[in-house]
Amino acid sequence: MAKTTQEKPQAGPPKGRRYVGVTETAGFIAFAASVDVRVERNNEWVDRILFVDRGLQALFYPIRAIWDMVNDVFMAAIIEKTRTRFGKFKPYLILYPLYGLPMMMLLYLLPYVFPNSPGTGTMMSKAIAWVLMEMFNEFTETIGGIAKRGMRANLTPDPDERLSLLTKAKLLNIGTNVPKLLFPVFRDIISRSAKYTAVEANNKMRGLFMVFGISTLLLSAAMSLFFAIVGRERVFDPLSVEHDRAPTIKESMIALKNNRPMFMLMLSQILGSISIRSMLDTYTNSVLNFANFGTVSGLPGGPISYLGYAYLGKLRQRFSTKTLWILSENISKPVIIGIFFFGMIRTKTEVRGIHRMYMQLWPMLAAYAVEDMTLMTMYAAKKVLPDEIENEIIDYGEWKNGFRSEAMVGTLKGIAPKIANIFGETLNSLLMKLIGFRGGEDYLNQDEKTTDWIFAMTTILPTLAGFISLIPKFFYNINQKDREQMYTDLAVRRSAAMAAREQQRIAEAEGA
Repeated sequence: MAKTTQEKPQAGPPKGRRYVGVTETAGFIAFAASVDVRVERNNEWVDRILFVDRGLQALFYPIRAIWDMVNDVFMAAIIEKTRTRFGKFKPYLILYPLYGLPMMMLLYLLPYVFPNSPGTGTMMSKAIAWVLMEMFNEFTETIGGIAKRGMRANLTPDPDERLSLLTKAKLLNIGTNVPKLLFPVFRDIISRSAKYTAVEANNKMRGLFMVFGISTLLLSAAMSLFFAIVGRERVFDPLSVEHDRAPTIKESMIALKNNRPMFMLMLSQILGSISIRSMLDTYTNSVLNFANFGTVSGLPGGPISYLGYAYLGKLRQRFSTKTLWILSENISKPVIIGIFFFGMIRTKTEVRGIHRMYMQLWPMLAAYAVEDMTLMTMYAAKKVLPDEIENEIIDYGEWKNGFRSEAMVGTLKGIAPKIANIFGETLNSLLMKLIGFRGGEDYLNQDEKTTDWIFAMTTILPTLAGFISLIPKFFYNINQKDREQMYTDLAVRRSAAMAAREQQRIAEAEGA
């Protein structure tokens, strides 16, 4: 009988079988859109509305980052050992809105509690309150993030169906970014209006962030909760099926050591993090005072982006993950370098006392439209591949180590970049302080030297620094042949494990 059990499932699951039904597919699409629908707090909110000095941001960021890393490992270890009748990740995803939403919503009220004048003596108190609330949010976001990754990776054992779901989620999320499109419209109406003083404009902006922030948080939570209720986990850890146990922390660490693709992804993220971050939102908001910049410059590239989904499947069949990964993240970088030199040209036209092309709104919109159209040729791959790479890495760990460790492996993968982020974010804040960047009511009145540096930190500096992150990508070792073999082997193993488990249940039932 044992021999029959081992031989019978060798064919694996039926090829082309679809596991996810219409309702669950709709839930997954809503789940993917729940991130896009949110209007997040950005640099303008911290610099202008809440007004936390960049020096204090540089001081507190390492504290937040260290807390985030410790919290990630702690929560991953707990979630990794979770075993319920509903699955490993589903309970956390269902409960996430209950413990995550309240503090996220309260953060938007913080500017009402503290005035934004640096002369009131409340700057340090405000910064401490902001950091403590952000730390709690990072705790809840860690739980939600682990649950989201786990549900996404375990939704179906079929890699083709998983790619199809990811593609549908990205392609059919038309209209979910309406709040993000409307917000900068209202922002520009307020900020560019001549009838408001700087203080009055900031007060109205404070209310705008609160209304959009809280309402989109509630909408996002409802969309995520819908999927959490209808979604199912279908890929089970072999250790749970065969031995009724979860992988230990030591085993998860060994999985990290043996997972070369994950190590290459980590290294790429580290090298990408230890660099100057792009200041595009700060440039468009504080220098051009036009938050709709990305929307307008992206109009010509819109049709190109949707065409990309038509040939994504063929690209995925023809090219390896590594090739598409490199192309999707770097195809527009040469154009950005060209934008820097174009923007630094001196002009006869003066804007706020500055004679540089980067101060001219329409020429820069045209330049960034070219960059966006270039980027949109690989838009579909850029949107789908990050999730698919993470899923592929988790499956690779199961293939090599014999067990799944989604929570711990995913967390360990993210720790190294967070260590690098301590350097990257702190460096950015210190540089902004050194170049004389001003927040609060002076947000729109920067010196020419400051705006020169902001533009460089938006274009050429992060682009050149980012090229170093290319190196590890060339050593990502899952080629097309290995990928096909991996999923063939996993299908056979999973079928064998489930068949053995079913026979064990039958034997136990007969014995009882």
